[in-house]
Amino acid sequence: MRRNFEFDGFSLVRWGDRFIDLHNAYDLESFGTDLAGSEVRLSFTRNEHAIDPDKLPSKVTLACTGNVRVAFNNLGEIAAPLNGEGIEIAYFDGGCDWLSFLDEAIARSQEPQGLHVSFINGLAVRIFCDEAALAVH
Repeated sequence: MRRNFEFDGFSLVRWGDRFIDLHNAYDLESFGTDLAGSEVRLSFTRNEHAIDPDKLPSKVTLACTGNVRVAFNNLGEIAAPLNGEGIEIAYFDGGCDWLSFLDEAIARSQEPQGLHVSFINGLAVRIFCDEAALAVH
């Protein structure tokens, strides 16, 4: 999976010389696919917990493209809405069960299949893709 960012831990994105903490400094604004199902987008908005907010973008988007598929761990037990839930993002490969994921060092040595997105309430989403790109607004 090609990507224009790296994770420093989980949900802390290193993008060029910037560090963007998606877990603490941002809230998930939207999560979905386009109508064709060829792209998954996660959009985040900076929240009131951000340290040095003037140095952070107000919005961040993570777009997954190329051979996109989405899998969920167990939709029958998921409470909604998700917008108040903390989120963690990492990578996964074929050897990861639903409770495990890859950090950046392991992802560099073996090609991940996509992004693993987990919420505090137990929902886990796996986005299979060829490319993941971070954009700031």
